Amino acid sequence: MKIYVPDLDSYRCFVLQDKDVIRAYVQRPTNNSNVAYRDYYYNSSYIYKDGYQQFSQYTTLPVCLDSSVLTNDFYYRQDIDKIMIIFLILSIFCIYLPIKIFSRLFKRGSL
Repeated sequence: MKIYVPDLDSYRCFVLQDKDVIRAYVQRPTNNSNVAYRDYYYNSSYIYKDGYQQFSQYTTLPVCLDSSVLTNDFYYRQDIDKIMIIFLILSIFCIYLPIKIFSRLFKRGSL
């Protein structure tokens, strides 16, 4: 199973926080460091939140996901079905309806 992550090349470490959140660290977390991260809510159309996390010598470091599990291929998105439905609706209103209207207005023999 592949997991879609936007901006895959911009981050060094990815961790599954819970069933809805992937945390992407800018650099690998180390002891006694302050690391910038971005939380992607992949069940909510990949809305994200940025922040910083402090790691001390007493905190356990997160285990990064294997890079073979991650992808930035568009077809692995969790919301691809919503995108396709919106594309279909926009296609009907922006392409099909104007063609029908113009074909009826400029039909041979009228005007």
